[in-house]
Amino acid sequence: MQAVDVKLESSEMTVDDRWFVTNGVEAVGPVSFELMSRGVAAGRIPEGALVRHASWKVWRRLEELEGLSDSKRDEAVAKLAEASASMEVRASNPHHEAPLPPSSEELSASANDPVPPSIRPVAVDPVGVLESATDLDQALLLALSTSVTASSSHLGLVHRVRPDLNAIVCSFAHGPNTEQLLGERLAENDPSLLSAQAGHTVVGEQRLGEAGRYIAGRLSRAISGQRGVAMVPVMLNSAMFAMIEVGRTSRPFKAREIARVEEVADAVAQRILDANWLN
Repeated sequence: MQAVDVKLESSEMTVDDRWFVTNGVEAVGPVSFELMSRGVAAGRIPEGALVRHASWKVWRRLEELEGLSDSKRDEAVAKLAEASASMEVRASNPHHEAPLPPSSEELSASANDPVPPSIRPVAVDPVGVLESATDLDQALLLALSTSVTASSSHLGLVHRVRPDLNAIVCSFAHGPNTEQLLGERLAENDPSLLSAQAGHTVVGEQRLGEAGRYIAGRLSRAISGQRGVAMVPVMLNSAMFAMIEVGRTSRPFKAREIARVEEVADAVAQRILDANWLN
């Protein structure tokens, strides 16, 4: 995979023009949007790179923003910044739980496209990319982007244990329309949550089990037709700290792809402990 190679020129960056970019293997930022654009033109930022504005709790594909006018890009920044900023208000509402998912039959009916051939998962270095994280939120955001890249996913979510709210809350997201899921609480009897609390990874099969159905139901509210869904818990001292969920519409996941996400989960757990961010 081509490396991200952008050198920061601080004089070109304002408070409202701070962007982070990653290819899932390396991460750079904050940089200005103009500097990112020059990096793309010079071939230093690869196609498919993920970006986020400093005010966002979500990642987007760079190509979603490149073709926008300045005013349209400002609108996109403001929309996702508002969704990110209001996450805490939604999370504080004890009734703001994720709705029950559709039936397995309904989910299967929406995923009837031909399945393309399998591809080799992307090699990632989660320890390396997490070195650039300066706080817990950055670490979880980078864990999400690296998980999406490693598993060739279209969507990704991070649900985090929030002891202050006595809830597990969708805190970070990747992919179109996923900002609407920020702040949602998982029900205590959600089968995917129960699996995570037991330290178990979930990989959805062609015929989804209950845990896979709940994951697919969430992700399908952003993009319908999930063919592959999976969940990997982030464990700290044998207790679940967070859940990484990924999904895609192209084909089911292979075990080797989700094994890469498990490597990311282990790396971010170790980074959190080493940095002592919980104390």
